[in-house]
Parts: sequence; structure tokens; C-alpha cells
Amino acid sequence: MNIIHRFRPTAAASLLGIAAALAAANSTQADEAVARPEAAVSPMKRVTEARAKAAAENPDSADRIYGGNQAEKGAYPFQVALLTTDRLDENPASQANAQFCGGSLIAPQWVLTAAHCLNDKGQPVSPESVTVLTGATDLSEGKRHKVVEVIVNEGYSEQTLDNDLGLLRLAEPADAPTIKVTHDATPETGKTTVTGWGKMQDGTFPTTLMVVDLDLQPNQACNSGIKAIYAHDLKVALGDLSRRMRYSEKGIDAAANAIAADMTDPLTGNMICAGTTSGVRDACNGDSGGPLFMTGTDEPVQIGVVSWGEGPADGSAACGHKDAYGIYTRLANYTGWIETKMSSAPAPAKPKAGLGTAQKPKTP
Repeated sequence: MNIIHRFRPTAAASLLGIAAALAAANSTQADEAVARPEAAVSPMKRVTEARAKAAAENPDSADRIYGGNQAEKGAYPFQVALLTTDRLDENPASQANAQFCGGSLIAPQWVLTAAHCLNDKGQPVSPESVTVLTGATDLSEGKRHKVVEVIVNEGYSEQTLDNDLGLLRLAEPADAPTIKVTHDATPETGKTTVTGWGKMQDGTFPTTLMVVDLDLQPNQACNSGIKAIYAHDLKVALGDLSRRMRYSEKGIDAAANAIAADMTDPLTGNMICAGTTSGVRDACNGDSGGPLFMTGTDEPVQIGVVSWGEGPADGSAACGHKDAYGIYTRLANYTGWIETKMSSAPAPAKPKAGLGTAQKPKTP
């Protein structure tokens, strides 16, 4: 039975009043509510600043992803790092603090990543602002590549992170091995792997590529887990207002459960759910855009792209939480889009400011 049907009109009115009060209490967060946290501030700024801060505060941290391990050198040659060009200098050591997202080399001149890694304030970032690092297990090695075109999926939504997919065209082909992108439907269960240089359990960021094995889960598992987190956050927020409005713990539970029952599913059919029930193995901040892939007797096949995660509002990160799995872009839904973009001619370069064909008028 749907619990909201059991509310009397007066209770429903009270619920609306609580919702209005919550909206007023959170009016200062209105701007952030427009877009998901992953999209509200570009990872180019958010992740690089977090890396620098964590490095300064924890100079002796140990590399440990959420339940993962260090990758063997050269084991995942298709993995690339996206670097903020402005944070680079000639010293390879600068590459670590410039890393903000991951990606995968799917053709010698093409990198697949997440749209939210390439989006800033609703617009694609400029090609020159991103540098792609290939052939690196440690961020102090590898080869840098210039980007000549940034492509963000036309259906990308900052609010839901639906269609969270993008492509980078490199100026020159990379000589690193590529990974095959799936053309088959993704199973609901099975073993899969994710790699990246994202945030670790101790709050720091690694310089060595990390790898973690995950279990594919039905999307409903993610939907249920995330809704439970939202219900928890609702109860906390309602509890903060209870003294002022004088309602009981029973009223808090009833209101939060009613709102939770009315929530739409956070995941769309363009997303994959993967992780562990305990949450001890997960991708995290800085892993975005990296590959989720399956391995068997043949070569690895990429099935997803690291997209987003969720955690309680009072948690330190939106990753590594019980019953809250990671969310990945479902690549099987985009094979046509990827092939079309890769076969297209490069976008014409925009003229730099101050350059043009106009000639100075001749003076008599």
C-alpha cells in the first residue's frame, strides 16, 4: 500500500507546510539545487583544488582507493588522465595536481569521458584548457596530448546527469593501446572493473592508478539505495525544524516516508549501477570519466563511464556508503552516437580574438 494514501487532508496540508519551510530554510542553496554537485562546479576547478589541499594536509598518505589496489604498471594502457592545462609546467611532477578526470582511449585520436568533466557553467570547456595524458600508471609519467575538439552529448543534463558522455579529439594520434567499446546490451549482474586516480578512503588523492573490482547490480538496487539516503536526509532536515514546529518523531518518519514514496527513480535507462552492498569498493571524486569494463578470456570491453554517486548529506564524500552504489553511463545506448561523432569532420577552429581578414583602409 502506498503510504501517502493513508494521510488525511490535514496531515497532507501539514506536510506541505513542512516542505515550504524546508524550501525557505534552504533558499541559500537554490543555485546548487539547479545542478547535481558533480555538475555544479567544473571538476577542472573542484577536483584539482581538492587534490592540492589534500596533498598539503596529508603529505605521507598511502595510496588506497575505496577498497581497491594499485594497478600494475602498464596493466590498463587505455586509461588516460585529463589534466588542466593551466596547472601544468614542463616538470612532469606538475601532472599530479593537474589531474581532474579520467577517460579511455577508444581510438588513436579519440578519448571517451564524462560530459560533466567537459562542461563548465552550461558550456563545453575550450579544447586548449584540457591536456590528455596517455601511457601513465603514475601521474609523473606518460605523454601529453593537445586537444583540438571537445564534444559533449547534446542530451546531457546537469540536473539528472542523464547522457553523461563526451569525446575529445586529439591533435595527433596516440601510440597507446585502445579499449573496445561494447555493442551489446549490458547484463544486470556480473563482475566488472573500474580504474582511476580518484579520491581515496583517507581523503587524499593517489598519484598511482588504482583499480577496483565491482559487481554489476540491477538499476533498482541503486534507485532503492539512493532513495533511502534521501529519506535519511529528509528526516535529519525535518528533525532540525521539529522544535520550532512542535511535531513528533512519529510525524518526522511519516512525512519523510511519504515524500520518499513519491520520489521518481534517480537512475534513467542510460545508466548502469555497480558496486558492493557494503560500499567498501567504489569509484570517487576524480575518477569521473574513467572506464567501467568487463574482462574475460578476450580483451577488456568498456561498458560504462564513471558518472556520479550519492551519499548522505552529513557524509564526507558521495562514495563508499552502504547500499549506495556507483552510477555509470550505459555505453550500449550510445554506440551510434560515438561512431557518428568519430566519423565527422573536425569542427572549424575559432579565430583568436584580434585576428581577422579586415585590412586597414588606405590613406589618400
